[in-house]
Amino acid sequence: MTESDLKASWKSQPGITLTVPLETLRRGATGFQRRVKWRNALEYVACAVVIAIFANYIAAFPHPRMQAGSVLVIVATIFVAWQIRVRAASASTPADLGARPWLDFHCAQLERQRAALHSVWLWYVAPFVPGVAVFRWGVETELAAGGPFAHGLWANLSIAVVFVLVIAMNRYVAGRLQRRLDQLRSAECT
Repeated sequence: MTESDLKASWKSQPGITLTVPLETLRRGATGFQRRVKWRNALEYVACAVVIAIFANYIAAFPHPRMQAGSVLVIVATIFVAWQIRVRAASASTPADLGARPWLDFHCAQLERQRAALHSVWLWYVAPFVPGVAVFRWGVETELAAGGPFAHGLWANLSIAVVFVLVIAMNRYVAGRLQRRLDQLRSAECT
């Protein structure tokens, strides 16, 4: 088979027709990126608040365990902010494209966000565990019974519940993103 035969054979293949309208793809991708930007902006504000609070704790509590826990929480917060930037930053929506490039872009961004949300336990929750544990250890051992933080099992369980809820909520949203990806892929093939 010659090169011209291969080209003729390739050109004679039926083209892929997308059933998702271009404007729907463009609106979906642009809206999704806008929501990601807002979510990340809120996360960065929350990171700044956490850093300010725990920096204040370093100054307010002269107890070494609480100070060490506060430093660990600040380091974890900086790490998480960096991970949000690396793993879950909003991508710039491309200039005017055809339907197929928009679909590829949108699917790639959905996959990227889904992967970030699915692994949130590793890069978002886990970095806080050492700092929170050391801080709580300091609260339990270094503050008087009438200290500013709750003591005991209920306070520690409440923190654990918050961590589990963060993981569960992110897994739920990751599942929703996967369903959207599946819808786009099935619409693409029909």
